[in-house]
Amino acid sequence: MSELNQFSPQLAEILRDAYRTVSYLPTGQRRKLYNQWRVTMGTIAPVDSFYVAFFRDNQYLVIPYIFDTPKEEPPGHQTYGPDRLAAWIKKNSKPYLYSMDDGRLLNRGHSFGDQERLSRDAIAVPLLEPSLDGPTVVGLASMQSYESGVYDEEIARAFQWLAESVVRALVREREDVARESRLLGGDSPGAGPMSVVDVVEASGHRLEQLRSKIISITENDLPDPEAVRRELGKLRDMCERAQSEINDLLLRPSAEAQIFLDKLTSREQEVALLLADDLTNNEIASKLRITVPTVKAHVTRILEKFGVRQRAAVAAKLHPYG
Repeated sequence: MSELNQFSPQLAEILRDAYRTVSYLPTGQRRKLYNQWRVTMGTIAPVDSFYVAFFRDNQYLVIPYIFDTPKEEPPGHQTYGPDRLAAWIKKNSKPYLYSMDDGRLLNRGHSFGDQERLSRDAIAVPLLEPSLDGPTVVGLASMQSYESGVYDEEIARAFQWLAESVVRALVREREDVARESRLLGGDSPGAGPMSVVDVVEASGHRLEQLRSKIISITENDLPDPEAVRRELGKLRDMCERAQSEINDLLLRPSAEAQIFLDKLTSREQEVALLLADDLTNNEIASKLRITVPTVKAHVTRILEKFGVRQRAAVAAKLHPYG
């Protein structure tokens, strides 16, 4: 953790403590993971709104964690356009600060927090997942304040440093699930691609659990108000877990897309996914740090393996609902 030397001693200690907490959270505690991240940033600077979002297909954001002062909001999802903050983060792979353009890019998109007030300062950072060919932007996180001039470059660096710690925790969790699946000799929950039927069945199962809990509360005579509060607290926790799990399902690749991706080499998969996001050959070459002729050769093989003639058909196969 020598990279903490770039921060002041007080800030470095805060980040070190947050890293320890994040590292020792049990697998599957994603809501607590994101909440710890937000709380830590709140000890460094004012945080009125905070969200964590992941890219899904070429136009959707899955948002598993949203905080609008004074409370957490239900997870959700939304589309984003080419001129919005999410697209900028995905393209540039670097933090955005309100001071860069006086908030113009920020205010083009969806509002968080008090709908009657615009944020006066904000930071958004990319969620970068490591790979053999360099970091890949898989999502973004943003913290915002109604006060102006509260975020500086050191706070932005701290936000990005914690973002990297959070992504490492998520990667470790995914690797643990995959390892468990191999040890068990089959598919474990949370592993592998999902079909639409899988998502519907998983969501239906969670809703049935909630329905059963509600029936139990309404049909049993609870002895006192405290017992009612305890049972309602359990029901609230079940709802929060169900919301998080359903959003996690949306982040999993579709089974239909995986069938096509399995036909490709690892490099061809990278090219195909960028192709499906409507990147040009020059943009793909720059992103993957390869030559344009190499990209063209990969595209030709991808079209042949998919049995299509046009680039747009690749997106149609990989993002059938996108």
